[in-house]
Amino acid sequence: MIETEILVVGGGPAGTTTAKYLSLAGIKNILIQRNFHFKKPCGGGVRLDAFDTFEIDKNLIEKEVYTLNLVHKKQKISIDITQTPIAIVDRVKFDTALRKQAKEAGTDVYEATFVNLEIFENYVISTIKKEDTFIKIKSKYVVAADGVNSKLRKQVNKENVSATMTHYCDITSQQYTSCTFHVGAQVAQKNYAWAFPHAEGSNIGVVGESQCLSVLKKDLLLEEKTKDLGYKIPNYDNMIFYKTRVFFVGDSASQVLPFTYEGIYYAMGAAKILSNVLINKEPPSAYEKQWKEKYAKKFDTLLKLQKLFLYNDFTIRIMMQLYKSQYIQKQMVLMWLGDRELTINAAFALKVIKRIIQRRK
Repeated sequence: MIETEILVVGGGPAGTTTAKYLSLAGIKNILIQRNFHFKKPCGGGVRLDAFDTFEIDKNLIEKEVYTLNLVHKKQKISIDITQTPIAIVDRVKFDTALRKQAKEAGTDVYEATFVNLEIFENYVISTIKKEDTFIKIKSKYVVAADGVNSKLRKQVNKENVSATMTHYCDITSQQYTSCTFHVGAQVAQKNYAWAFPHAEGSNIGVVGESQCLSVLKKDLLLEEKTKDLGYKIPNYDNMIFYKTRVFFVGDSASQVLPFTYEGIYYAMGAAKILSNVLINKEPPSAYEKQWKEKYAKKFDTLLKLQKLFLYNDFTIRIMMQLYKSQYIQKQMVLMWLGDRELTINAAFALKVIKRIIQRRK
């Protein structure tokens, strides 16, 4: 039996950030990651300000993106994000560096698999498998940072993470320098398809049915033979923060930004909130309360916009018309890639209509 204050399950951005800040505050913790070489199928895009906010080495940045494109059929709108760039990282290198940070801060890091747990009134007994050895860990709390396929969420809350399937591939024949979102019923149904720079080459994919990937390839005039893969991404739906001595953070908690499905920055943001709650010995309910105070309005607004503008081709055409406005571009970029809050209400709608009318004149 090994004893620790906190057991963190999952060695990605959410788990490593939690572990690092706990260790820096002198709270004993163990972090386990099933496979140190696991390459998460992820575009690797993260807000550039994350590197300062969460004290991450900027040498991990492979590329920087200064332009977003929005494409619907033959219409394309380019959006300047020079003031709030996106960094592209290699997830294997990035996650490895984050685990190294946590270890250097004092976290015990194991390459091991979480098996199960028993929850008691004042502690939890978890079983992990390290190589061929089963180990028991006694902790006050467990942090579930084990992603979209969270075994902990299934065991503790008797449910899987609500998720949507994506289909994607890495390509080398085209080197993109901007992040492009493709929308429309044929290519993305009620979600979006993407063509992004990647750490090595580029990455293209769709949120939705596999046949949409074929449509995207045709639209991109892609002739390269590719290895097409699939992976689930969480929906911002049925969130969970805490249950019977287990905290949930990142993908396992459904903390993925709607519309864009950006998860890395917000996983680390939630982890920092959680670690502060544990460090300050606040009640578990404080974690949910503080997360909602900081992020709920942004998440709820983007969910409304996703449902409204990606409903069908007609609403997408309205969205494309709106995005011709520099004012709308600025507001949306500041909300998505900055800390600006935007409320969808009558006053905002009137302001948008006014901008459109002025543009047409």
